[in-house]
Amino acid sequence: MDRNKVSVAEPYLPPAPPTPSSEFVFARLGAYWRALGVSDPDQIAALSEQALRRAAESPEAPGLDAVARALVAAGELLDDWLARAFDLPRSPRELAAARAALLSGAAPNWPAALFAAPGEADTVLDALRAARAEPAPAPSPGAMPAQRIELFGSLDSLRRLWRSEPRD
Repeated sequence: MDRNKVSVAEPYLPPAPPTPSSEFVFARLGAYWRALGVSDPDQIAALSEQALRRAAESPEAPGLDAVARALVAAGELLDDWLARAFDLPRSPRELAAARAALLSGAAPNWPAALFAAPGEADTVLDALRAARAEPAPAPSPGAMPAQRIELFGSLDSLRRLWRSEPRD
């Protein structure tokens, strides 16, 4: 028996997935932006191009294919805009509240605010600010009194009966 043929892992590994084409990645980004409520094809194209540029500039992440990297870049692009528009720190809790306000439908024309000149998108931003809920306070440790744990067993009922009987 030839051990070299047995120990070679190549025939047993699945083939490497093909790298998606740039058109496929662009189409996936377009679907992402449409799912978020962007309906103007020009805005979708501009946002997708920005996300692709950002994905190309980002360091290679292990385990992420081109589509996943582009979608992560699109999410970061949206987070950057929200942080700038609401003057928020880049904390996950604050950004989650801003994303929830954006996706709640409080301002259906929010994509126009992405490309608007300063001062022109104030009504959209005001609607989003009003819809943004304050995040829950940070968890704080509290003192919890110790509780006695009573385990249930088959002999527990007999022990209780034996203890409850009056003794002479």
